[in-house]
Amino acid sequence: AGIADRVVRAQAGSIALGDADAASKTANPAVPLLTGMLLQEGSARRDKVAISALLDSLGAQLLFQSDGGYVGIRGQCLTKDLPTLIDLMAEQLRQPAFRPEELAKAKTRLEAAVRNAGENPSVRATEALYRSIYPDSHLNAPVPRERMLEAIAAATLDDIKAFHRTYYGPAHMTLVVVGGADPGRLQSTVTEAFAGWSGGKALVRQSPPPKASQADTQRIAMKDKASISVMLGQAIDLRANDADYLPLSAAVNILGNGFTGRLMAGVRDKEGLTYGIRASLSGLSLMDGGFFIASSFAPPLLDKGIASTRRILDVWWKQGITQAELDARKDGMIGRHQVAMETTGQMAAMIAQTVLQDRPLSDLDTYSERIRALTVEQ
Repeated sequence: AGIADRVVRAQAGSIALGDADAASKTANPAVPLLTGMLLQEGSARRDKVAISALLDSLGAQLLFQSDGGYVGIRGQCLTKDLPTLIDLMAEQLRQPAFRPEELAKAKTRLEAAVRNAGENPSVRATEALYRSIYPDSHLNAPVPRERMLEAIAAATLDDIKAFHRTYYGPAHMTLVVVGGADPGRLQSTVTEAFAGWSGGKALVRQSPPPKASQADTQRIAMKDKASISVMLGQAIDLRANDADYLPLSAAVNILGNGFTGRLMAGVRDKEGLTYGIRASLSGLSLMDGGFFIASSFAPPLLDKGIASTRRILDVWWKQGITQAELDARKDGMIGRHQVAMETTGQMAAMIAQTVLQDRPLSDLDTYSERIRALTVEQ
């Protein structure tokens, strides 16, 4: 075999699930998650042990993850094994075994994950904030914990099979392969692997009407916690493919990304009130997202920490950023983008995300140019 056959190929992709998120929140919100989990637990042809043994023998990986409106796909293998990996991916997507004993195990794991998340102050704060700003049918709105636990217990194998029949299919599936595979041979492999499979629904990108904007403070009591997690935020009428996304992303980066961000420099380094604080944009891939500040404080420093955070936020909001700050951030943003494209796996994931966000692939090539062109006025 030549060196080309020993080069690692990576694949990434997604299957759109249409209105599954909103529909399942009304019916059973655990079903999409359990369906995605069971993809890993064997097919009609092979059980999970046989699949794992095959992947191990190839030194390959293949993972599926349900995430709101779509199912994410991640894979990695050598060039010579790419047809085998694609065949296996198609087998698991098209013919999942959905065995009762595996559903019982998946329920146990999902219940444990939900309960463990409930013990995390940061998770609890994030969930409370998201529920306060997003309507229940929004992709970013989390299901209340007790509701999810009830849904896990109530989910049946028939529910999962019906969900798979209704929402899974190749009609709106994206598959990205990076690493030099022959395009013609790859197309033939994919066509053969998925021949005869139909169905699938387009992503829902229309955001439901937002909740009325109003100032609100929520406090959640948790025992035996050494620190207090604080989330500030708001919904914004913006998503990743909007023209204003990149300028706002740069401004938020200056406010609260890393040790040179204003929040870390002020709240942590200057005043010593927190170990960590960060500002970010989130949840903008498919629907309108939000602007958030996440931090944690020791109980005696809580009020001072929040006051300091609000002062810095207020100055940023009213006065904007400086030219010097923007110039300093441009190189960092460009560098992180380039690092994120260094490996075949990272590149495949970036391309798949770009497609998912309904952005042109040229955005990846022009990112550096567009960052350098940003102005303070934007």
